[in-house]
Amino acid sequence: MLRVAPDTREAVRDEGAVHRVVCSVLTAAGLPAPPQAHPAVVAAAFALRTEPGLAPSAILRSVRGAEARESLAPAEPSPHLVRSVTRALSALPDGADASEGSRVTSWQRSDRAVLDESVARLAATWPLMLSELRIGVAQVALLEGPAIDGFTDFTTHGAIYVNRSRLRTSPRGLPGPVRCAEALVHEGTHTRCNAAQLTAPFLTPAADSAHPLRTPLRADPRPVAGLFQQMVVLARSSALYALLLGGDTTAADALDARRALLVKRARQAIDTLRDRTSLLTGHGLSVLEECSALLRTIAD
Repeated sequence: MLRVAPDTREAVRDEGAVHRVVCSVLTAAGLPAPPQAHPAVVAAAFALRTEPGLAPSAILRSVRGAEARESLAPAEPSPHLVRSVTRALSALPDGADASEGSRVTSWQRSDRAVLDESVARLAATWPLMLSELRIGVAQVALLEGPAIDGFTDFTTHGAIYVNRSRLRTSPRGLPGPVRCAEALVHEGTHTRCNAAQLTAPFLTPAADSAHPLRTPLRADPRPVAGLFQQMVVLARSSALYALLLGGDTTAADALDARRALLVKRARQAIDTLRDRTSLLTGHGLSVLEECSALLRTIAD
């Protein structure tokens, strides 16, 4: 069950639900149940569901070849990550510039240093958020190329994808480690939502057939589920900047401007969903109200 505030106990429970789904798919095909749902193993289970003619031996190699599940580990290019980016590129909205593409790339020493500093900042300012991220996020894949800024993919659950540009100082002076920390919270929250919806759905069945909506983070209309996840992402990201501003920083103006923008976007998401509360379950309504209450404490 998802709450806006990080919750490691619930995160463990929901990741257990993901693991059970993966195990059921693999064992039904006569394959061994993995001890943990590494992203490569999740991808193997997804392939079994969507590619009926796939040879079980190929899946078995994927399951056996998956490394032990770590947490927030820089991931080198691997087949399951590359395939995920290919799917993401094919799903870009009409009009999006995918001419220069995006691809999974190797982490350089300087990239790893930024990631390490981002994790250190989370440990200092929001340790519970970092603990939740460590439960849900096994791999951080680095993207090169402007087509995709970042994303998550349930078919490689446990992996998040972050563009290298988000590790660099922004034109408005937002430090690279701060931008990376936001990316971890942003993409990690999508991962958290994806797992939580298995145990406590946010939306009623009617939401599946509802018209796509304009959302704060995407130019193309998105399903109600996408808007709901954006709301949680934006609320948590706003909270991150409020916490960072409470510490000693030399980029306070840039951080405060980013906080204000995220709060504005979060409120847009909340207002849109308030007009469609019939599409939310009781749990979904509770999460909406938690987001609204959180913003009231950090907006000014």
